[in-house]
Amino acid sequence: MDFLREIMLDSIEAILILIIFEAVYDKKDFIIRNKLRSILFFTLFIFVTYFSTFYIADAYHNIFLYIFDALLLTYITKIKLFSSVIIISLFIVILSITEYFIQTIEMFVFSISLDKIYLTSKYLYIFLITAKSLQIIIALVIFKFSKHFKIFKLFEKDGIIFSNIIIQTGIFSALIFSINFSIFTIQNTKVYNCFIFIIFFIFIIFQLKGIDEYKRIVKIEAKYKIQENQIKNMEEIIKIIRQEKHDFTNHINVIWGLCSLNKSNTIQKIKNYVSGISGKLHSSFKYIDTGNDYLSGLLSIKNSYALKNNINFDVMIDEPFSSIDIKENDLISIISNIIDNAFEAFEVKSSIENKEITIDSFSKDNKFFIEISNNGDMIPEDIQSKIFGRGFSTKTKKSQDHGFGLYIIKQLIEQNNGSIFLESTPERTTFLIEFKMKELDK
Repeated sequence: MDFLREIMLDSIEAILILIIFEAVYDKKDFIIRNKLRSILFFTLFIFVTYFSTFYIADAYHNIFLYIFDALLLTYITKIKLFSSVIIISLFIVILSITEYFIQTIEMFVFSISLDKIYLTSKYLYIFLITAKSLQIIIALVIFKFSKHFKIFKLFEKDGIIFSNIIIQTGIFSALIFSINFSIFTIQNTKVYNCFIFIIFFIFIIFQLKGIDEYKRIVKIEAKYKIQENQIKNMEEIIKIIRQEKHDFTNHINVIWGLCSLNKSNTIQKIKNYVSGISGKLHSSFKYIDTGNDYLSGLLSIKNSYALKNNINFDVMIDEPFSSIDIKENDLISIISNIIDNAFEAFEVKSSIENKEITIDSFSKDNKFFIEISNNGDMIPEDIQSKIFGRGFSTKTKKSQDHGFGLYIIKQLIEQNNGSIFLESTPERTTFLIEFKMKELDK
């Protein structure tokens, strides 16, 4: 009976680890696509977990499993060891919170000590069934709402603070587990367990304070990025104006030189010269009012770039961008990178005539739509299905500031409660972005 119980518990924990992995690492189809690997993970996890119970001392048992599980997950899923440590730490945290919570409730409800829970079958099964049920529910909730975890960027450099918090809490939890399984000789285990439970949650509270501080830093960084982007736009505008000033100065000098010649045909020469340049005497800078100052500056710069590269850049703002509630640095990243993709499509195949990029914004059924399209080459259907996947990029140039890739763009859109759709035909490629309209103050 004990054998079957342990195998059942180990099986549930193996499934929980893979569910958490699929959710937070955005690999929701891993088990389905990798059945043999998943079976191997289950087998090795159950085998090692079961036999370590008998051959490794309780004080070291959980620490050993913590390390083994991280290495096993790395081997099976082919992810980095650091990423596996984060996932296993999150798993340990969930186990710790649920089991300490159930233990504490059970001790007070039945007026028993901690050792009674483990040594009495009745209390043990109440504890195991309740704890495992709660763990399964939490894992399924994480799986269902996994997109909300993307904002923490746990596996990226920007999310290192969150990653460290999870790892620290996981290690702390594993240590508490080891201590708890070694204190059955303590006389008042009920008080001791409550004490450990309180310490554990004090630790979590301090970690949450660290998260608040991180959020404050992220907000400051976001504002800094917006300002940095705006400064770059202003520098580009100044550069354009200086170039145009230089061109106008040259034209004026030519006209002045012709006037200084004082020849009989001077007036005709001036007329011919002015007539020749009149079609070119227009500003390459065009301010595009989008309802968002930062985006207006960005599109104005993109328009100048398009003009220099003989690309028709058509912007139609039927609904101002002030109608949506979105982080401005996210909006700039989204629009900028999709436009850059379009520019690169023309660089790859420069033989396209009448190059065109169109940007439209409109509203329908209380939803805000952004349509960005170009008449470059069609994106093949086999690529369309995976273009938003992790690690896939349409970029051919390797540069830190050349774009984020459509996977990151999709994450930014979803973090702001939006959706993105792709349609590509031989005539046109279109990205349609959908956001909820900002609620009006009543």
